[in-house]
Amino acid sequence: MSDYTFTLSSYEPVYAVCPEVRIAEDAIRAQAKRWLEINHCKNGEQPRLTDAFVKSHVPELKNVEGLMAFIRYNMYRDNREVQKLADQSVICAKLAERLEQDLPEKLVEDAINDAHYRLEDMLTRSGLKSADYCKQRGISEDQLYADVEERTVQSLKEDSALKAWAAHANYTLEPEDFYAIIPGDNIEDKAAKRRQMELEGRLEGMEEYARMTKALNEVMDTAMVKRDDDPDLEYVRYGSVSTAVMDAYKEHPEAFIGA
Repeated sequence: MSDYTFTLSSYEPVYAVCPEVRIAEDAIRAQAKRWLEINHCKNGEQPRLTDAFVKSHVPELKNVEGLMAFIRYNMYRDNREVQKLADQSVICAKLAERLEQDLPEKLVEDAINDAHYRLEDMLTRSGLKSADYCKQRGISEDQLYADVEERTVQSLKEDSALKAWAAHANYTLEPEDFYAIIPGDNIEDKAAKRRQMELEGRLEGMEEYARMTKALNEVMDTAMVKRDDDPDLEYVRYGSVSTAVMDAYKEHPEAFIGA
Protein backbone atom coordinates (compact mmCIF):
# COMPACT_ATOMS: atom_id res chain seq x y z
CA MET A 1 0.00 0.00 0.00
CA SER A 2 3.06 2.24 0.20
CA ASP A 3 2.72 3.13 -3.52
CA TYR A 4 -0.66 4.82 -2.97
CA THR A 5 -1.37 8.26 -1.52
CA PHE A 6 -4.53 9.00 0.44
CA THR A 7 -5.97 12.13 2.03
CA LEU A 8 -8.83 12.80 4.43
CA SER A 9 -11.53 15.45 4.27
CA SER A 10 -10.74 16.38 7.89
CA TYR A 11 -8.03 15.69 10.45
CA GLU A 12 -10.10 16.81 13.41
CA PRO A 13 -10.84 14.34 16.24
CA VAL A 14 -13.30 11.57 15.38
CA TYR A 15 -16.73 11.71 17.06
CA ALA A 16 -18.29 8.28 17.57
CA VAL A 17 -20.95 6.47 19.54
CA CYS A 18 -19.24 3.33 20.88
CA PRO A 19 -21.68 0.88 22.50
CA GLU A 20 -20.54 -0.78 25.69
CA VAL A 21 -19.66 -4.46 25.45
CA ARG A 22 -22.04 -5.88 28.02
CA ILE A 23 -21.39 -8.96 30.15
CA ALA A 24 -24.49 -11.04 30.82
CA GLU A 25 -25.68 -10.86 34.43
CA ASP A 26 -25.98 -14.66 34.47
CA ALA A 27 -22.25 -14.85 33.73
CA ILE A 28 -21.51 -12.39 36.53
CA ARG A 29 -23.61 -14.40 39.01
CA ALA A 30 -21.85 -17.60 37.94
CA GLN A 31 -18.48 -15.93 38.43
CA ALA A 32 -19.54 -14.68 41.87
CA LYS A 33 -20.43 -18.20 42.99
CA ARG A 34 -17.19 -19.55 41.54
CA TRP A 35 -15.19 -16.85 43.35
CA LEU A 36 -16.86 -17.72 46.66
CA GLU A 37 -16.22 -21.41 46.09
CA ILE A 38 -12.52 -20.97 45.32
CA ASN A 39 -11.67 -18.31 47.88
CA HIS A 40 -14.05 -18.64 50.82
CA CYS A 41 -15.82 -22.03 50.93
CA LYS A 42 -14.66 -24.90 53.08
CA ASN A 43 -14.05 -28.29 51.46
CA GLY A 44 -17.33 -29.60 50.09
CA GLU A 45 -19.25 -26.44 50.96
CA GLN A 46 -21.49 -25.06 48.21
CA PRO A 47 -21.57 -21.26 47.71
CA ARG A 48 -24.90 -19.49 48.04
CA LEU A 49 -25.78 -16.03 46.83
CA THR A 50 -27.58 -14.91 49.98
CA ASP A 51 -26.84 -11.95 52.21
CA ALA A 52 -26.26 -14.23 55.20
CA PHE A 53 -23.78 -16.44 53.34
CA VAL A 54 -21.80 -13.51 51.93
CA LYS A 55 -21.70 -11.67 55.27
CA SER A 56 -20.49 -14.76 57.14
CA HIS A 57 -17.79 -15.65 54.59
CA VAL A 58 -16.72 -12.21 53.31
CA PRO A 59 -17.67 -9.65 55.99
CA GLU A 60 -16.09 -6.72 54.13
CA LEU A 61 -18.53 -7.16 51.22
CA LYS A 62 -21.52 -7.23 53.63
CA ASN A 63 -24.15 -8.67 51.28
CA VAL A 64 -24.94 -10.05 47.81
CA GLU A 65 -25.22 -6.55 46.37
CA GLY A 66 -21.68 -5.74 47.53
CA LEU A 67 -20.37 -9.05 46.18
CA MET A 68 -21.98 -8.50 42.78
CA ALA A 69 -20.55 -4.98 42.57
CA PHE A 70 -17.08 -6.36 43.34
CA ILE A 71 -17.33 -9.18 40.78
CA ARG A 72 -18.94 -6.97 38.14
CA TYR A 73 -16.21 -4.35 38.50
CA ASN A 74 -13.42 -6.89 38.14
CA MET A 75 -15.02 -8.62 35.16
CA TYR A 76 -15.48 -5.33 33.33
CA ARG A 77 -11.93 -4.30 34.23
CA ASP A 78 -10.64 -7.56 32.72
CA ASN A 79 -12.90 -6.95 29.72
CA ARG A 80 -11.16 -3.67 28.84
CA GLU A 81 -9.17 -5.16 25.95
CA VAL A 82 -12.35 -6.54 24.36
CA GLN A 83 -14.03 -3.16 24.81
CA LYS A 84 -11.00 -1.34 23.40
CA LEU A 85 -11.03 -3.47 20.23
CA ALA A 86 -14.76 -2.87 19.80
CA ASP A 87 -14.24 0.88 20.26
CA GLN A 88 -11.33 0.84 17.82
CA SER A 89 -13.52 -0.80 15.19
CA VAL A 90 -16.17 1.93 15.48
CA ILE A 91 -13.70 4.83 15.60
CA CYS A 92 -11.62 3.61 12.64
CA ALA A 93 -14.75 3.01 10.59
CA LYS A 94 -15.80 6.63 11.21
CA LEU A 95 -12.32 7.84 10.24
CA ALA A 96 -12.46 5.81 7.02
CA GLU A 97 -15.60 7.72 5.97
CA ARG A 98 -13.32 10.76 5.51
CA LEU A 99 -11.27 9.17 2.71
CA GLU A 100 -11.28 11.48 -0.32
CA GLN A 101 -10.08 8.83 -2.79
CA ASP A 102 -11.65 5.57 -3.93
CA LEU A 103 -9.53 2.49 -3.29
CA PRO A 104 -7.55 1.57 -6.43
CA GLU A 105 -8.97 -1.52 -8.14
CA LYS A 106 -5.57 -3.23 -8.19
CA LEU A 107 -5.15 -2.72 -4.45
CA VAL A 108 -8.59 -4.19 -3.73
CA GLU A 109 -8.10 -7.10 -6.12
CA ASP A 110 -4.75 -8.07 -4.61
CA ALA A 111 -6.06 -7.78 -1.06
CA ILE A 112 -9.11 -9.96 -1.79
CA ASN A 113 -6.95 -12.60 -3.49
CA ASP A 114 -4.66 -12.65 -0.45
CA ALA A 115 -7.68 -12.95 1.87
CA HIS A 116 -9.05 -15.89 -0.15
CA TYR A 117 -5.67 -17.59 0.01
CA ARG A 118 -5.43 -17.14 3.79
CA LEU A 119 -8.95 -18.51 4.27
CA GLU A 120 -8.32 -21.54 2.10
CA ASP A 121 -4.97 -22.15 3.80
CA MET A 122 -6.67 -21.98 7.20
CA LEU A 123 -9.30 -24.49 6.09
CA THR A 124 -6.65 -26.82 4.68
CA ARG A 125 -4.61 -26.70 7.87
CA SER A 126 -7.76 -27.46 9.86
CA GLY A 127 -8.59 -30.41 7.63
CA LEU A 128 -11.90 -28.84 6.58
CA LYS A 129 -13.61 -28.29 3.27
CA SER A 130 -15.29 -24.93 2.79
CA ALA A 131 -18.71 -26.63 2.45
CA ASP A 132 -18.29 -28.37 5.84
CA TYR A 133 -17.01 -25.18 7.46
CA CYS A 134 -20.03 -23.26 6.20
CA LYS A 135 -22.43 -25.99 7.29
CA GLN A 136 -21.06 -25.78 10.85
CA ARG A 137 -21.80 -22.05 10.90
CA GLY A 138 -25.13 -22.14 9.09
CA ILE A 139 -24.04 -20.02 6.13
CA SER A 140 -23.53 -20.59 2.41
CA GLU A 141 -20.14 -20.57 0.70
CA ASP A 142 -21.21 -17.43 -1.15
CA GLN A 143 -21.92 -15.76 2.20
CA LEU A 144 -18.54 -16.87 3.55
CA TYR A 145 -16.58 -15.33 0.70
CA ALA A 146 -18.78 -12.23 0.57
CA ASP A 147 -18.12 -11.64 4.28
CA VAL A 148 -14.36 -12.11 3.78
CA GLU A 149 -14.36 -9.65 0.90
CA GLU A 150 -16.44 -7.08 2.79
CA ARG A 151 -14.14 -7.21 5.82
CA THR A 152 -11.07 -7.03 3.57
CA VAL A 153 -12.28 -3.89 1.80
CA GLN A 154 -13.28 -2.26 5.11
CA SER A 155 -9.87 -3.05 6.57
CA LEU A 156 -8.22 -1.51 3.49
CA LYS A 157 -10.26 1.67 3.91
CA GLU A 158 -9.33 1.96 7.57
CA ASP A 159 -5.63 1.31 6.89
CA SER A 160 -5.70 3.87 4.09
CA ALA A 161 -7.30 6.42 6.41
CA LEU A 162 -4.62 5.81 9.04
CA LYS A 163 -1.95 6.15 6.38
CA ALA A 164 -3.46 9.49 5.37
CA TRP A 165 -3.52 10.64 9.00
CA ALA A 166 0.13 9.62 9.46
CA ALA A 167 1.20 11.44 6.29
CA HIS A 168 -0.62 14.59 7.40
CA ALA A 169 0.99 14.41 10.86
CA ASN A 170 4.43 13.85 9.29
CA TYR A 171 5.59 11.78 12.25
CA THR A 172 9.23 11.45 13.22
CA LEU A 173 9.78 7.87 14.30
CA GLU A 174 11.57 7.14 17.55
CA PRO A 175 12.83 3.75 18.82
CA GLU A 176 9.74 3.58 21.05
CA ASP A 177 7.52 3.63 17.96
CA PHE A 178 9.16 0.44 16.73
CA TYR A 179 8.95 -1.14 20.18
CA ALA A 180 5.17 -0.68 19.93
CA ILE A 181 4.98 -3.05 16.95
CA ILE A 182 7.82 -5.47 17.80
CA PRO A 183 6.74 -8.45 19.93
CA GLY A 184 8.69 -9.09 23.11
CA ASP A 185 8.46 -9.71 26.83
CA ASN A 186 10.15 -6.45 27.83
CA ILE A 187 11.92 -3.36 26.48
CA GLU A 188 15.32 -5.07 26.46
CA ASP A 189 13.94 -7.93 24.36
CA LYS A 190 12.26 -5.52 21.94
CA ALA A 191 15.42 -3.38 21.68
CA ALA A 192 17.53 -6.43 20.82
CA LYS A 193 15.08 -7.46 18.09
CA ARG A 194 15.01 -3.92 16.73
CA ARG A 195 18.82 -3.86 16.47
CA GLN A 196 18.77 -7.21 14.68
CA MET A 197 16.16 -5.94 12.20
CA GLU A 198 18.27 -2.85 11.56
CA LEU A 199 21.36 -4.98 10.88
CA GLU A 200 19.35 -7.13 8.49
CA GLY A 201 17.97 -4.08 6.68
CA ARG A 202 14.35 -4.86 7.62
CA LEU A 203 13.64 -1.78 9.69
CA GLU A 204 12.81 0.48 6.76
CA GLY A 205 10.09 -1.93 5.66
CA MET A 206 8.40 -1.54 9.04
CA GLU A 207 8.31 2.24 8.97
CA GLU A 208 4.88 2.52 7.30
CA TYR A 209 3.38 0.10 9.83
CA ALA A 210 5.01 2.02 12.69
CA ARG A 211 3.57 5.31 11.40
CA MET A 212 0.11 3.78 10.99
CA THR A 213 0.29 2.42 14.54
CA LYS A 214 1.31 5.84 15.79
CA ALA A 215 -1.62 7.34 13.87
CA LEU A 216 -4.00 4.77 15.36
CA ASN A 217 -2.86 5.66 18.87
CA GLU A 218 -3.39 9.36 18.21
CA VAL A 219 -6.78 8.83 16.56
CA MET A 220 -7.95 6.68 19.49
CA ASP A 221 -6.55 8.99 22.15
CA THR A 222 -8.10 12.15 20.70
CA ALA A 223 -11.43 10.61 19.63
CA MET A 224 -14.56 11.98 21.29
CA VAL A 225 -16.94 9.19 22.28
CA LYS A 226 -20.08 8.41 24.19
CA ARG A 227 -21.76 5.08 25.00
CA ASP A 228 -25.33 5.98 24.06
CA ASP A 229 -26.77 7.84 21.07
CA ASP A 230 -28.62 10.23 23.38
CA PRO A 231 -28.44 13.87 22.17
CA ASP A 232 -28.37 15.04 25.79
CA LEU A 233 -25.20 13.08 26.58
CA GLU A 234 -21.87 14.80 26.17
CA TYR A 235 -18.93 13.35 24.26
CA VAL A 236 -15.83 12.51 26.29
CA ARG A 237 -12.25 12.34 25.06
CA TYR A 238 -11.46 8.65 24.63
CA GLY A 239 -7.99 8.94 26.12
CA SER A 240 -9.60 10.01 29.39
CA VAL A 241 -12.37 7.38 29.52
CA SER A 242 -10.48 4.49 31.16
CA THR A 243 -9.04 6.68 33.90
CA ALA A 244 -12.44 8.27 34.49
CA VAL A 245 -14.15 4.89 34.85
CA MET A 246 -11.59 3.56 37.31
CA ASP A 247 -11.73 6.75 39.39
CA ALA A 248 -15.53 6.71 39.33
CA TYR A 249 -15.64 3.24 40.85
CA LYS A 250 -13.30 4.25 43.65
CA GLU A 251 -15.41 7.30 44.50
CA HIS A 252 -18.88 5.88 43.81
CA PRO A 253 -18.85 2.05 43.88
CA GLU A 254 -22.63 2.05 44.32
CA ALA A 255 -22.94 3.23 40.71
CA PHE A 256 -21.52 -0.10 39.56
CA ILE A 257 -24.30 -2.10 41.21
CA GLY A 258 -26.78 -3.35 38.62
CA ALA A 259 -30.51 -3.30 38.95
